[in-house]
Amino acid sequence: MIDAEELGRLNPLTGHGANGESKIYESLYRVAEGQDDRIPDAVPVLAEGPPVPVDGDLAHWRVRTRHGVAFSDGSPFGPEDVAATYNAVINPAFAARVAANFDFVKSVKATGPDTVDFFLTGAYGDVPHRLFLAIAPSEAFAKPGPADKLPLGDHPVGTGPYALTELRPDQMVLTARDGYWGAKPPVKTFVVRRTDDEKARAAQLADGADGTRLSPALAKAAAKNGYHAVSAKANDWLGITLPTGNPVAGDPAVRLALNFGVDRAAMVRDILRGEGTAVSTLVTPLFGDAYDRAQDFTFDADRARKVLDEAGWQVGGDGVRVRNGLRARFDVAYYPTETLRRDLTMAAVSDAKKIGIEMNPVAVEPSAMTPQRLASTPFLLGGGGQPYTLDTQLYPKFHSRYAKPGAGSKWDNASDYTNPAVDRALDAARVERDPAKRAQLYRDFQAAYHAAPAMLALVSENHVYVLRDNGWRVGPTALEPHAHGVAWGPWYSLARWTRS
Repeated sequence: MIDAEELGRLNPLTGHGANGESKIYESLYRVAEGQDDRIPDAVPVLAEGPPVPVDGDLAHWRVRTRHGVAFSDGSPFGPEDVAATYNAVINPAFAARVAANFDFVKSVKATGPDTVDFFLTGAYGDVPHRLFLAIAPSEAFAKPGPADKLPLGDHPVGTGPYALTELRPDQMVLTARDGYWGAKPPVKTFVVRRTDDEKARAAQLADGADGTRLSPALAKAAAKNGYHAVSAKANDWLGITLPTGNPVAGDPAVRLALNFGVDRAAMVRDILRGEGTAVSTLVTPLFGDAYDRAQDFTFDADRARKVLDEAGWQVGGDGVRVRNGLRARFDVAYYPTETLRRDLTMAAVSDAKKIGIEMNPVAVEPSAMTPQRLASTPFLLGGGGQPYTLDTQLYPKFHSRYAKPGAGSKWDNASDYTNPAVDRALDAARVERDPAKRAQLYRDFQAAYHAAPAMLALVSENHVYVLRDNGWRVGPTALEPHAHGVAWGPWYSLARWTRS
């Protein structure tokens, strides 16, 4: 299989297996397959049954763990391993990349031979969809230190159906474990090779590779001569940050005008080839009653122009607006190796020009998008790392606590957005016990955001994969997060494939 993702970094604290997709590790729960028209169920893996609040207290949850499970090094799995992994994530000494995803957790304790308790910072109702973290042995976290430096990155130890048997910068080999506690996978060996450029990946299919992920247009072109395309619905959004530190992009009127002035439906039709949906607020119909369609931005270039006119942005002689001597012009950075990001950037640039805003597209390498550059340069960002609750979808991206330097990852609240009404709705929703009231609070969020958006959300893309017709019967795909590649798509269920 050919993947664009960097090989290695197989440590749960750096994000590997963050949603139960790892083949090496397992989680308490994983995302159910075949449920992509709603938020999917959380299926027990290392857990025995669902998490339950202790004595009805939503700040104290208990999970019963599975018996008879061993790690790939032969050591037994138990609740102490769950506690150690989660406690390491929230321990600043480990500087875990995914720490922001667990800021609701105060501590985790093994409370019996088969129980582990989660003590939270306050009432939290979305716990059943928050326990997807891959679990490693407690011994791996005995000596605190930066997560990036832990041996787990290149020498993973997990309870999953596969073990790592080879790791090079360009290739990773996973082999089915003899001592796996569950049914042994029929696919014995899984080889992953890395190629960044998707045109090169498409060419490798012609040379005999078994599969990869491609943008919709390339995938449909490559699905021939013994290959077929598999489309997996995803809650994976793409949009342009509009940082407060940029005097044009961070202007509230410019932010609002751009949201009215881009044609998202055309992007879905022409760029995604129908493989996705338009997205305005990061809240979609997948979230049921919490979604308010009336708060989506509809394409209205005349309204966008009016917003700019009323804010004093006047059209100049060359069509670019000016206010107090400042031209409505800014750079927007994107990754050139990803065709989809490039094409979305160019479409937004074209639409913005029609309302008098000049966006200058700049191709950059990932290493160039430092926190300092993000603070002033708009960027075509992808998100939806844990999109199975609205809290994880919205809180790190829009709450003002993540506008502070050093809070969360560099991608959290990349526009440095502060909106008290948004903060109030997101804070209240976290601790609300009543699901109906929580849904109303998220509708309140959408109303507040619609009046003063933080960024230019564009689309949510489906992930399209191309797979060789090689005699395997694959399972249905799961609703996917921003992460994609051969950990997902038809390979999400790799351990459960059968021969056709």
